Amino acid sequence: MASRALLIRMAPLLFVSLWSTGFVAAKYSMHNADPFVFLCLRFTITALVLVPILLLMGGTLPRRIWSYRHDMVTGVLMHCCYLGFLFWAIKSGVPSGIAAIIIGVQPILTMALATLYIGEHLGWRKLAGLLIGFTGITIVIVGKYGVTLGLNGGLDLVGLGMCIIGLLAMAFSVFYQKKFCDQSRLLPGTLMQYVAGSLGTALFALIFSESWTVDWTPGFALALGWQVFGLSIGAVMLLMYIIKNGEAGRVSSMFYLVPPLVVIEAHFLFDETLGMLSIVGMLVCIVGVVIVSRSPKT
Repeated sequence: MASRALLIRMAPLLFVSLWSTGFVAAKYSMHNADPFVFLCLRFTITALVLVPILLLMGGTLPRRIWSYRHDMVTGVLMHCCYLGFLFWAIKSGVPSGIAAIIIGVQPILTMALATLYIGEHLGWRKLAGLLIGFTGITIVIVGKYGVTLGLNGGLDLVGLGMCIIGLLAMAFSVFYQKKFCDQSRLLPGTLMQYVAGSLGTALFALIFSESWTVDWTPGFALALGWQVFGLSIGAVMLLMYIIKNGEAGRVSSMFYLVPPLVVIEAHFLFDETLGMLSIVGMLVCIVGVVIVSRSPKT
């Protein structure tokens, strides 16, 4: 019981640490393949890897696909729409600062959905924490990109639309998972999410991608391997576990910690500047998440 309580307590920190590395890994793979082609490859490999893991853990492969329909909807929303359109927006020229600010609205939107449709209590402390967290993200991004957020020469409305689609998909996926998915089938449910994500990104690649060509380099292979094992299997299964044991609004607030961690990782890996304003923003993000995590449960 004590070990389970420790896992529940440590899982959010481990999740955001893993999840933040995805943006660094994406930097290594962005120019080697079209976003939807890359994600289709990533999700297909992940699904294939999960099959023997499921069997070795004594599970059985899903037979009645219809009973996993909610997991598959979550997979399309979280893996296909959120990541696919976000990667596509950044590759098409949307500044990372703009994308980060838009995606930063996600915890607030998720909390609104959870309040309206699954009856989670919207207390003043939780709302204040989320707003403080969003303010912290804004400070971090302004500290990194300046007040223009990296925007020079106008904003591509198509790219902006992609970011908004990604925002809506991620917010709705956390709410949908909590409301509809059978939390007792964590591993087979995750497998079906990736099957749906693979099929969805393949369809989007057929519609939107100009080429299916993949430039295989050692850096690309390493980035792909990390995104399969570290993110798609490790981080996402942690997220499913956290959603099972926490409120949707409380869980989504953890995403506020991702941009600060990305800035720190970029500082050490790519020698990017880490200014005082960004550091202040990180501290504000942490304060917001702490307030949400300590708000009374209902």
